[in-house]
Amino acid sequence: MAMDPTSAAEARERVAKWIEETRQIFGLLPELIAGDHHAGAAAQKEVDKLHKDIEDLKRENHLLRLEKDEIAQAMGQIAAKLGITPRRSPFERSGPADQPRQPDHARPPESPRVAEQPKAADPAKP
Repeated sequence: MAMDPTSAAEARERVAKWIEETRQIFGLLPELIAGDHHAGAAAQKEVDKLHKDIEDLKRENHLLRLEKDEIAQAMGQIAAKLGITPRRSPFERSGPADQPRQPDHARPPESPRVAEQPKAADPAKP
């Protein structure tokens, strides 16, 4: 099947347009790839920085815990020398076993709620 001259000209025009668009895309590819590489490198740099920050914070947390333990031990020794029984830290977690539990029969019975009566209009007011 042969193409007529008009169809062949339109086909050549479309192919030429596709070739030109492809050249433009290929021209942009190095810039796009470089941009992706730059973004990836920046993201990796940020990830590395965050990992370093996490390690620094872990070290600092460990040192602070050691200092807290040393201070608690020193305070305990001071309290013992003074004959004071140290009170528990308010920051210590207490379990349910530490709380005294009242027997159920020791609770006062709940009174049923009485619905409030709507107030009558004051007859002295006009």
